Amino acid sequence: MIGAASEPQIMLDVSALTGTWKNTNTASRGVVRLDVAAEGNTLRVTAVAGEPWGSTIAHPYSVDGFECREALAFNCTFNLKVLDVRLQANIKAGVLVIAFLTRFHGENASSKVFTREFYYRSAQ
Repeated sequence: MIGAASEPQIMLDVSALTGTWKNTNTASRGVVRLDVAAEGNTLRVTAVAGEPWGSTIAHPYSVDGFECREALAFNCTFNLKVLDVRLQANIKAGVLVIAFLTRFHGENASSKVFTREFYYRSAQ
């Protein structure tokens, strides 16, 4: 029997991603606030749009290859009643840039929407 080799766990520094992020567009109809917290080697992302979306696990990524231990990007998926939303986020010049890839369920199942929003770090 051949045993499976386990991959070493690499802990990334996620501090650049954690905290409260608010949408720069105060008239946005999408996510207005994100709370990002470290949770082991993952992140816990809580999103608020017109109503709370709840929270989900996010996977952090370094952006400068294998030698970098600083996470400046993450992805996650929110599975809501009528839609699924995949977030792909990265920090650019201190701004959290998020691409939202939305798939609808039910009668609107063929609808898929891409949006992009920008967020600033908030003290609260």
